Amino acid sequence: MELDASTLRDLDVLSTSTPDGQTLVELVDRTRTRVGREQLRRRLRTPADSVDAILALQQAHRLLAAEAQAYRWIVDRADADGAERYLGSNWRLPPVRQRRARFVATLWRGGWRGAYLSDVREGQTRVVALLKAAADLQCRLSTTEAAVLHEVARQLAAVLDTPEVRELIRLASRRSGSARLAFDQLARQRAKPLLTGVLESVGTVEAMWSLAIATTEHGWSYPTPSSRLTAVRLRHPFLGPPGVPYDIELNDQVRVCFVTGANMAGKSTFLRTVALSMLLAHVGCGVPAESLEFPVARMIFSSLKVSENLAAGESFYLAEVRRIRALAMALHQNGSVVAVLDEPLRGTNVHDAVEATLAIITRLAVHPEALVFIASHLAEVVPGVVDDPRIRLLHFAADLTDDQPRFDYRLREGVSAQRLGMTLLRQERVLDLLDRREAPANLQPNTALHPTAAGAILRRPRVKRRR
Repeated sequence: MELDASTLRDLDVLSTSTPDGQTLVELVDRTRTRVGREQLRRRLRTPADSVDAILALQQAHRLLAAEAQAYRWIVDRADADGAERYLGSNWRLPPVRQRRARFVATLWRGGWRGAYLSDVREGQTRVVALLKAAADLQCRLSTTEAAVLHEVARQLAAVLDTPEVRELIRLASRRSGSARLAFDQLARQRAKPLLTGVLESVGTVEAMWSLAIATTEHGWSYPTPSSRLTAVRLRHPFLGPPGVPYDIELNDQVRVCFVTGANMAGKSTFLRTVALSMLLAHVGCGVPAESLEFPVARMIFSSLKVSENLAAGESFYLAEVRRIRALAMALHQNGSVVAVLDEPLRGTNVHDAVEATLAIITRLAVHPEALVFIASHLAEVVPGVVDDPRIRLLHFAADLTDDQPRFDYRLREGVSAQRLGMTLLRQERVLDLLDRREAPANLQPNTALHPTAAGAILRRPRVKRRR
């Protein structure tokens, strides 16, 4: 599985457009090396798409968490960043072995032979540390019961047994200038792809270790692959315990969940909760729920932050239509898709939006391996789908006592026809301002109306963790 760019952006997986916003990779990143961070990002971009692969990753994560300190110690000893810096150093090497003597003489005459040999000596230390740590890691991984970890051990063993690596270790034991020059030539030329492979293997283990530790630290539970979606106390991963939990139970027939509710009631946060939890589940990570059964999909898809493209002559509505077309293509190419759509087709008039939304929902409902969550204000769609067992109706509600909206962000069965447009205009005193030529000094916004709890917490300042 590979997430497309729009989905990565919508779900704030690797980056965020929100000031001081948090990303998913920051939430689960416990790595200390560049290659570990890159491997972690790769896993979030390309999650597993089969039951066997997901279960194998979960088993590996559990085993890594059980011996967390031991694995952390080995990865730290590998000094991956130091070895990587050495392999990428800018000292120019002679193109052929026969010119080595002339090269050394040039170094001597240039007055920087000492600096060069000092860097090589430091590089030797780092490469040898990497290889020794890799050997220890290979031994430890090979004794586990996890197939994923066995594969990493096999890759390490294959590299460590090559003539090039054995020659590097032999040259590192010698102290002469010619031996160091030979080591440098071998390490940064012929053996460099092998050493890069060792670094990637160490980074892979660190990335899996990071997901395992994040699961433990957050108190998340490992989900169970299933034919349906069932969640107990599922929360948005960015919100943690303060977030309102959701209970969901969908039978095997349900292909579309149509979610209605007023503005600010919690629809968008719910969609992101579902999508992010599905992504975490597919990378073999724990999820923020007491328990979760989930259908394994070959693609996770979102349409949450559609925008117009004036340079390409693409209106907002056309951009929405093309995003839904991308979903249709994903269903054809991948078969099984979990998708979240936030207020699709709002770029056109209500009549067209209702007609188009109904046409899309009824067609999505016939796909046997689709699971699509659609948040919408268009309660007019409901009469056309209410009797279809493949379509589940869910909603969020607001308490309008004293014309003051209050939200509990609880997911409920059924449909909401609540409208808060005029209520919010009155609460913010917009109409009062428009009715006056000059705004009175005491006409201030109504601070009693707070943003959703989800929005308030999602905009909290990030705490940068020391690496």
